Amino acid sequence: PAASPVPPAASPVPAEHQVDDHGLAQRIQQVFDRFDKDGGGSLDRTELQSVFKTLCPSFTSKQITQYVHELDRGGDGSVSHSEFIHWIKNGSGAATEVYKMILKETGDAMSARVREVFQRFDSDGGGYLDRDELARVFRTLNSDFTFKDVDVLCKDLDRGGDGKVSHKEFLHWLKKGNDLTQAVTRAILRETGEARDERIKKAFQTYDATGDGSLNIEELRKALKVLGTFSEDEAKKICADLDKSKDGEVSYAEFAAWIKAGHGPKEAMKAKAILAPADNDGLEAVFYNFCGVGHSDMDGKGFKKLCQDCSLMDKKLDTTTVDLIFADNRVKPRGTNRIDFYQFEIALELVAEKKAVSKTDVRSAMIAQGTPKTVNATSTNPTLKARPKDNARLVSEKRIAAILRRSPRELGKNSWKKEIDNTELWKVFGLDSKAGRILKRVYTNPVQQMSASASSRMRTPQSSRMRSPASRGRPNGQMGGLSGMKEEQIEDLSGSLNGSSMKLQ
Repeated sequence: PAASPVPPAASPVPAEHQVDDHGLAQRIQQVFDRFDKDGGGSLDRTELQSVFKTLCPSFTSKQITQYVHELDRGGDGSVSHSEFIHWIKNGSGAATEVYKMILKETGDAMSARVREVFQRFDSDGGGYLDRDELARVFRTLNSDFTFKDVDVLCKDLDRGGDGKVSHKEFLHWLKKGNDLTQAVTRAILRETGEARDERIKKAFQTYDATGDGSLNIEELRKALKVLGTFSEDEAKKICADLDKSKDGEVSYAEFAAWIKAGHGPKEAMKAKAILAPADNDGLEAVFYNFCGVGHSDMDGKGFKKLCQDCSLMDKKLDTTTVDLIFADNRVKPRGTNRIDFYQFEIALELVAEKKAVSKTDVRSAMIAQGTPKTVNATSTNPTLKARPKDNARLVSEKRIAAILRRSPRELGKNSWKKEIDNTELWKVFGLDSKAGRILKRVYTNPVQQMSASASSRMRTPQSSRMRSPASRGRPNGQMGGLSGMKEEQIEDLSGSLNGSSMKLQ
């Protein structure tokens, strides 16, 4: 037989709006997902008070205290899922009122989706989204929204001007049906519900190495360390926040509830973005990778490295421009030196504007890079090796050595005429070395020397008196040749060349 509708007692709830036991259990689970802040699977007294204040604001504090006492039959200070269902089915006046509100809050598909958005972005759990939280909602739902678009959306939503928006106000705004609200509605349908659940499930399966439907918390801690983005202390805090039951194992239900919760320590929020990115493309994970170990926000140095590693730097976007973008008051308030992910997205928009490209192009470049470039340790401190000898220089040395082994008589007066042209050999050593100067004198054509000498005498009448004693009285044909050199001069050349050879080695 089919399960009977609940509550069984006569109530003002229309029959067509009543649900069976299974439907009621599902809707109450949505309530638990929303208000169970620590993900423990039960509601403590503070969380129960939030349930009553949000769903039935007409209840007084005294009434709420009474209903919390009725619900906590075990007296342990917390209410389980089954205890809540039993209280609803009991059919008291308060239970019927709460039942009606649960039907209203969970029955409408879009209402449930908006509730999921609030659960994810209402960081303080107050039931409202402030201006910053709204901006984050819109940027996450649609990365193409500019900060100007976001500003228009926030102003249009916050008609009361009090800087915050309730679930009811948000839902009412979506029903306006204009271009902006339709774009937001499509984004909500795309990013929430089954689509979001499927992404979380795939992430869980990625880390469930054994495939048994459970994550070992110690293995997860090690995996976080291997990623290189978390310090040991961060990994411990993340695992403590995830493993609420303290049994060392995390089921899919625990993992999904943890990922969906829009609150927790900053280390946990960082881990959620990397383990199961909230956005479609994974840019948030890239952001955290460049924040550095032990940080969940980015400084100017990390932002600059991200731009450099993604090859975004050019004449239009130089180091100074990147610094100015990071310091822009549209990105972050003055006096602060770090930015969160949503401020980072504004900075990307300014980068795209400066480079005259689309924001999508900038995002794609960063997603393609993924993680910071690392420098190989061996290239950071390279080992200096002796430079190998140039082959031409080595051949020249051998040729010179062969020449030096020959006696002056063997060389003859026309020794400059060789099968191999050595007139340029002095350039190997340079005129700043003794060997180079001697080689230039040895292998210079005597005719060229005579011409140069005559030219020199014409320019300088007293040049003859400046000639060295060794050269006076020597036939012009022997000037500069090896045949005109004494043995001690050849030995001098040999010593110079040997010294040069030693330096080359």
